[in-house]
Amino acid sequence: MRKQPTQKRSSEMVVALLDATVLELGERGLDCLTTNHIARRAGASIGSLYQYFDSKEALIEALLQRQAGRLMAVVHQRLRPLLGSDVRTVTRAILQGIFEQVEQDKGLRELVRHRHHLHSSAVFQALEKDMTEVCRQYLMRHVDEYRIDNLPATLFVLINSVQYTTARYFSLEPLLLERDEVIEALTRMVESLCLSWKV
Repeated sequence: MRKQPTQKRSSEMVVALLDATVLELGERGLDCLTTNHIARRAGASIGSLYQYFDSKEALIEALLQRQAGRLMAVVHQRLRPLLGSDVRTVTRAILQGIFEQVEQDKGLRELVRHRHHLHSSAVFQALEKDMTEVCRQYLMRHVDEYRIDNLPATLFVLINSVQYTTARYFSLEPLLLERDEVIEALTRMVESLCLSWKV
């Protein structure tokens, strides 16, 4: 972001630009998106847009960060009441929340579809870090149930497997599987791994 908003009006402008970006992404797709489209949708001049973002790519990067934050908010919302539940219940609830969030947001889905062409590695690394913390919170509640020899390596493989599979699923057009099939397969994978850790 070129200029950090310091006043309410500036913050509202940035929010309007990001909201416009996600709507335009959902309607036009990434390849046809322009800063002129975004400014027009936001009710702003192109000059106002460039005060805060120096390019379409900068807008997309800021949008990715915002949408990733919203995704993690859903994860935490789903996890909090289920920390004491079995791993199958927790995994399924979190995955359903993630899939619903992406399905409801055409702009986010477009970003996921084009993730390899975006400057998104920092966002996906942040998501990986946040999901590692989510797993750690759950395992700390169940410390007497599981013994894991190399937790960092295990969580790295587990989280990246789920993250890649989810992103790959939403990249397919048309979808080859039903959402519930993918969620069930991922849930079984996580559950099977956790059973191997049982004390």
